[in-house]
Amino acid sequence: MPVAPSTSTGRRGINGYLMAKQTKEMQSSRRKPRKGTVLPPLQPLQGREQDIALIQHLIERVDHGGASLVISGEPGIGKSALLELARHRALERDITVLSMIGVLAEVHLPFAALEQALRPLMKQAADLVPRQRSALQAAFGIHDEMGAPDIFLVALATLSLLTDSATRRPILLIADDAQWLDEATHEVLAFISRRLSSDPIVLMVAMRDGFNRSFDGANTLRLRLSGLDDADAERLLDAHAPGIPDELRSRFLKEASGNPLALLELPRDKKAAEQRDATWLPLTERLERAFSARLADLPASARTLLFVAAENDGTSLDEILRAAEAVSGERLDVSALMPAVAVKLIDIDGTDVRFRHPLVRSAMHQAADLATRQRIHAALAAIVHDQLDRQLWHRAAATIGPDDELAGEYDRMAARALRKGAVAMAIEVLEKAARLSSTARGKSERLLRAAELAADLGQPELLDRLLLEAGVSESDHLATARIGWCREIVQPPMVNDPAKIPTLIGLAAQANAAGATDLASHLLWRAAQRCWWSNADRHLRKSILAAANSLKLPETDPCLIAISAYAEPLQLGGEIYNRLQRLAGASGGTPAAARILGSTANVIGAFDLGVSFLTDSAAALREQGRLSDLARVLFAQAWAEMEVGDWTRAMREAEESVRFAEDTGGTLWHAAATIVKAKLAGMMGNLEQSQAFAAQAERLVLSAGASFLLAMLQIARGISAIGAGRHWEAYEHLRRLFTPADPAFNSGLQFFGLADFVEAAVFSGNAEAARHVIEEIERVAAPTPVPWVETMLYYGKALLAAPEDAEQFFLKGLGPVAKKWPFLRGRLLLAYGGWLRRQRRSVDARAPLREARDIFDALSALPWSDRAREELRASGEASRRRTEYVWEMLTPQQLHIAQLAAEGLSNKEIGARLYLSHRTVGYHLHRIFSKTGVTSRSALRPLLTDAGNPQT
Repeated sequence: MPVAPSTSTGRRGINGYLMAKQTKEMQSSRRKPRKGTVLPPLQPLQGREQDIALIQHLIERVDHGGASLVISGEPGIGKSALLELARHRALERDITVLSMIGVLAEVHLPFAALEQALRPLMKQAADLVPRQRSALQAAFGIHDEMGAPDIFLVALATLSLLTDSATRRPILLIADDAQWLDEATHEVLAFISRRLSSDPIVLMVAMRDGFNRSFDGANTLRLRLSGLDDADAERLLDAHAPGIPDELRSRFLKEASGNPLALLELPRDKKAAEQRDATWLPLTERLERAFSARLADLPASARTLLFVAAENDGTSLDEILRAAEAVSGERLDVSALMPAVAVKLIDIDGTDVRFRHPLVRSAMHQAADLATRQRIHAALAAIVHDQLDRQLWHRAAATIGPDDELAGEYDRMAARALRKGAVAMAIEVLEKAARLSSTARGKSERLLRAAELAADLGQPELLDRLLLEAGVSESDHLATARIGWCREIVQPPMVNDPAKIPTLIGLAAQANAAGATDLASHLLWRAAQRCWWSNADRHLRKSILAAANSLKLPETDPCLIAISAYAEPLQLGGEIYNRLQRLAGASGGTPAAARILGSTANVIGAFDLGVSFLTDSAAALREQGRLSDLARVLFAQAWAEMEVGDWTRAMREAEESVRFAEDTGGTLWHAAATIVKAKLAGMMGNLEQSQAFAAQAERLVLSAGASFLLAMLQIARGISAIGAGRHWEAYEHLRRLFTPADPAFNSGLQFFGLADFVEAAVFSGNAEAARHVIEEIERVAAPTPVPWVETMLYYGKALLAAPEDAEQFFLKGLGPVAKKWPFLRGRLLLAYGGWLRRQRRSVDARAPLREARDIFDALSALPWSDRAREELRASGEASRRRTEYVWEMLTPQQLHIAQLAAEGLSNKEIGARLYLSHRTVGYHLHRIFSKTGVTSRSALRPLLTDAGNPQT
C-alpha cells in the first residue's frame, strides 16, 4: 500500500507523488463551485502545507478515478482538521460530501455510522437491484424480510448506491474517528476502499494510532501525521495565545510536543497551568484534565447537560435537554448550554450537540460519578422508548445486578443483530445478557452461544475468554461437544495434527447421545477432513467410519457421504462416485448440500460431478453475498474445471477466488487458488509465470501451516516442469508426495499426481518407483476405482509396459469415459501416437496425433501442442499452425465480463454478479473493445464462441 509521509517525516515522497500525478488533463477538468455556494472561511492549518496539497490533488483528480486516503496520528494531531478542509474543498468544486463519525457510545449499533453517511442517498436505493436493496434496508432496520444479510451484500449495495450517485456528481466520503466505527460499517468501508479505481469517489478516513483497522485497497494511500516542527508550533501558539510569559510559553511548547490541539487548549487555563505539579502525564490525559478543568466555572445545569451529552449515543439536542431535566428536576432550554459553548467544549449545530473533540466527551464521562451516569442512562432509556435497541443499552447501563427480564430482551436484540448480519454485535449483546442473568445456567448458555458466534468469526482469543467465563460443567456432555466444535472450527483448517481425531470422535459420541445428530455428523466430518489433511493411520479412519455408521443417517445424507470420502477417498471412491451420480440427477438439493457434495466429489477425483455441484453452490453464495465461503467454493470449482478441461473458466474462477479471499482475509483460499493459477500457467507453457505463482502460493501456504496445500503445490510444479521438458525436475517435485518424511507427503492426495508422477519417473529413469506407486494405488482403489483414477492407471501402465503389451492399455485408457478429461485424453493420444510411430505404424499414428494436437490447441496447452506437431512431422504429415483466438488477449476478469456482456447483461447486472461497481465494469469493457477491435456488445458473442470449449 502506498504511504504518503507527513510533512515532518519527509516532503520528497508527497512531492514526487503529486508531480507524477499532475497532468494537463486533470488541470483542465477542475470543478467549479456551484453558483450561490457560500462556504465559511477556514482557519489556516499551520505546518500542513504538503498534507493539504495531497488532499487537494485527490479531490481535483476525482473525475479520473477514485482513491482512498487513511490519515492516522495521535489525538489532537490534526486529523479532523484535515478532513474538514477536504470537505470544504470538495463543496467548493460541486462534489457531494457524505460524512460519518465514529462515536464510542454508538459502537454497539450495527451500521449506525453507515446509515448516517448514506441517509442523503437513500431515496436512490429504490433503483438498486432487489436483493441489494433488501439487504441495505435490513441492515438499517427498515425491514428484515430477507433474513440475515451477509455483510458483503450490504457492502455491494453501498458500493452500487455510491457509484450510481457518483455518475451525476463525484463523491467525497469522509469517516472521522474510524477507530470507533461499528464493526459492520468498518467492514463495508474496507470493501469499498478495495474497489475505488474507476469511479469518481474519494474515501478519506481518519483514525487514531494503535487501532488495527485495515483499509488496504490498491489505490489506498496512508498519511501518518506527526507533530509540528518547532517553528510551526511556535507560530501556532503565538497566534492563539499571544503575550504569555516566556517561561509558561516554553512549558506549553515542551508539553505539547507539536500537537496542535494541545497548543490550542493547554493555554486556555493559565491558572491551572501555573499551578501544575511536575508529575508527568501522557498528553491525552493532560488534555482531558484541561477540558475537565473548565467544568468548575460552569453553572450546575451546564455541567449536567455536558454529562448527559457524554453518555448519550446520539447528538439530539432535544434528547439531551429532556434527559437533563429528568436528572436535575428543573426546566432547561438551549441557553443552559451556552456557557459550555463559550468555553469551547461543545458546538451546537441546529438541533445537534457535538463535542469539539472526542477527548472532551471522554473528559466529561470521567468527571461524572457512577451514580450520576446511572441516573442519566435511566433518563435516556425513558426518552428513547421508540428506539428499542438504544433503550435497552441505556437500561442495561442504568442497571446494577441481575435482571432476567432485561436479559431476555437482550437475547432478542442479539437475534435482531444477527438478522442484520452484525455477528460481532450479537456477541457483545449476548455478553451483556449473560451479565444480567440471575442463574449460572442462563449465564453459561448465553456465553456459550456467544462463543459459537466467535468461532464462526474465527476469533480464537475471544472464544477462549468467553468459554472461560461460561464455566461449563464437564458433566454437561452436549455443552462439552459444542465447545469442542467451537475450538475445532476456530482453528485454521488443514492443520497436520491427527492426534485430535480421537477427541473429535469422542465428542461426536457425546453429541449423538444427547440427540444432537447434526452436531455429531459435523464433528465426524471434521475428523475425516483431518484424516485427509494429516495422513492419519488406518485405525483412525476405520474408527471414524464406524462412528458415522452408528448415527443411522440416510445413505444420501451429504455429511455421511463426505465423511466416507475424506476418510477413504481411494478405497471407497467407486462406491461414493455411484452415490454422487444418483444425487447429481436428483432435484431439490440445498446450496449447503451442493457445497458439501461438490467438495466431496473433488476429494475422490469425480471432478465431472464436482463441477455441477460447485457451480450451483457458487451461484447461491454469490446471490447471498457470502464471499468468504464463495472464495473457498470458487477454488474448488476452479480445480474441478481445470481437470475437466475448461481451463478458461478455471482461471477465471481462480482469479475471482483470490480477489474474494483477499476481501475476507482467507489466506488459505488465496494460496489454494494461486496454486490453480500456477498449474494452469505451467500447462499453458508459461513457465516463468507458473513459477512466480508457485512462489507466491508457497509463501502463503507456509504462513498458514497448511501441509495439504504443499502437496497440491508440488503437483502444480511437477506438471509445469513436464511441460518444459524437465522430467527429472518434475520427478523431484512429485516424489515428495510419496515420501513420508517430507512436509508435502499426503496419502489422500497422492493419486491426484499419479499420471504426472509416472510420466516424470519413466522419462527420468525411475520407472521402478512409478511401477510401485501404480501397484499400490490400484490395490487400494480395487475393485472399482473412480473413472478418472482408472484412466490415469491405464496411462501409467501404458508408459511402463513392454512394447508388445502397451497398446491394450492405451486403448482401454482411451475409452468413452476419457472424454471427460480432455488434457489426460490428449496425453494418452499423444503417447499412443508416438508409440505407434515407433512401432513403424506411422499411418496409424497420424489420427491420434491429430486429435491430440486439436485437444491441446483448444486447451492452449502449448508445450503439448508443439510435441504433437513434432510427432506428426515425424510420422510424415505436415501440421497446420495453431489458430490464435482474439479472446486469448483478455485477462480472466476481462473475459468473464465480456462473456456476461455478450449474454446481454447490463453493466449494473455484471457489477452485481462480480461484486464490482458498474463504472469499473464499464472501464473493463472499454479495454475489452480496445483489445478486440469491436465496438459493441453484440459483436462480442462471435469472438467468444470457442472460449472455454476444448475439443474432446
